Amino acid sequence: MPHPNQHKPCPPEKDIKESAEFYYQLGLNDKEIVKQLQDHYDTEIYGLSVVSFRRLRKRFGWLRARQQKHTLSSIEEHVLKIRKRFPQRGANTIRHDLRVQFGMQVPRPLISRLLKIAEPDAVQARRRRRFKRKRFWSAGVNDVWPQDQHDKWGRFGLWLHISLDPYSGYINWLKVWWTNKNPRLIARYYIEACRKLGAVPLVTQSDPGSENFSVANAHTTIRHRLDSSLSDTLQHRWMRKHQNIKPEIQWSVFRRNFAPGFEDILDEGVNEGLYDVNDTLENYVFRWLAIPWIQAELDQWVHHRNHNPPRADKNKILPHGIPAIIRAKPHQFDSLDFKIPVPAELLDEVEEKYAPSDHPVFDLVPPLFDQRANELYQAIGAPLVSSDNFWGVYQQLLSQFRSTTTGCDPQMETLLRSSSEPDEDDPNEIAILPDLKDLRLGANVVGPKGFQYLGGMKNPPTQGLRGVKEWVAQAEETEPGESDPEVANFTTDEEGSDEEDSGEEGP
Repeated sequence: MPHPNQHKPCPPEKDIKESAEFYYQLGLNDKEIVKQLQDHYDTEIYGLSVVSFRRLRKRFGWLRARQQKHTLSSIEEHVLKIRKRFPQRGANTIRHDLRVQFGMQVPRPLISRLLKIAEPDAVQARRRRRFKRKRFWSAGVNDVWPQDQHDKWGRFGLWLHISLDPYSGYINWLKVWWTNKNPRLIARYYIEACRKLGAVPLVTQSDPGSENFSVANAHTTIRHRLDSSLSDTLQHRWMRKHQNIKPEIQWSVFRRNFAPGFEDILDEGVNEGLYDVNDTLENYVFRWLAIPWIQAELDQWVHHRNHNPPRADKNKILPHGIPAIIRAKPHQFDSLDFKIPVPAELLDEVEEKYAPSDHPVFDLVPPLFDQRANELYQAIGAPLVSSDNFWGVYQQLLSQFRSTTTGCDPQMETLLRSSSEPDEDDPNEIAILPDLKDLRLGANVVGPKGFQYLGGMKNPPTQGLRGVKEWVAQAEETEPGESDPEVANFTTDEEGSDEEDSGEEGP
């Protein structure tokens, strides 16, 4: 009778292949992938060694950098294409782009050598830059969601908005639209992110602008409905100037790594007189083409940021790693997930109240213009818009509108003359919920000296923070006689919250 093998059998390939491919595409090495896969099969029955996985990986055709045997000539075209779109990107970021966009595993030194040959001046300029980070901390995943707007593309008629989880670095949304001032639009961003997660964070955070009132109201309504003990407090924190820290850092990264290439493209049309943001027809044609194209580029950039580790920072006390994995598996980083599950019906109710789908702010352009634009776009062959042909397609479509509208289309001429945006003089202005105490900036919480706590608890846990040796009370300046508002209290009842992964980001 044959002696049984002392090792457990490998898990069925069909049970782990999709998950393994997800981690391979994140750039994890074989040892890291094997560790992550333990969450995707029964470890009491099956086992998977690094050697066994390496055999599986080769059979699936997932080759590493050495096996792909790339050379300067094989990567040159792709690297220079990335640099054209994103002039500020360095070798490490380009390496991630090659893997995600083209499935190419390329050693970083090979990319650096190519950049030194092709763009020596740019390499030297990049080495001289220094990026200063602000100091803050939060207690765990979904403790707080800060949000912020970016107005520096207003000269093109484009306005951006971002929200993220500062603990993991995961970007909840990064949107471009023809406004970022309408509170219903911002509420839609928030509700879509909550629906994807199936939960809400403890608190939301923003500057005091009225465009954030709907998010404050929507989040507070949800938190009150699920926890009546919070019923006298607004569950949204208003941040004073320069306190919306993490979004400010992300905007700096955005301006450095994403914006320059696209600003050069957009400035080209403005400088050559092709586009005037104050001309209604030109503005409608521009945003009908530009917003879907740029949003697709932003989605790709956000995916890159969420699925790759940021540059190492020895001063960072929050976990360091791939944001999507920190968010999906906080227990691997000795961290907690404070998300609060929300029934889909409650999200639907809040959306109907604060972000009704029939509001005109959700129209890319007026419906009549959209219908005509689709017809004329098909007439010119429906070309796929890209950074290489944007202004050419714009000129073609604009020419079609001018030739078919002037003296020929009274409805369109009337629309263009009388056009006004729905966030101007809105008769249904949204006010903040009345008679509620404001949350302040984490008064009298314990934390590392010199770091601000931005989350939603009075007694936040700290076990997930790295390398902290000195802890002091972080008192904030308050008005005389001001009492502490109600925020979430951390208790042992919440300690198990990190055991259940959300599943929305992992395989």
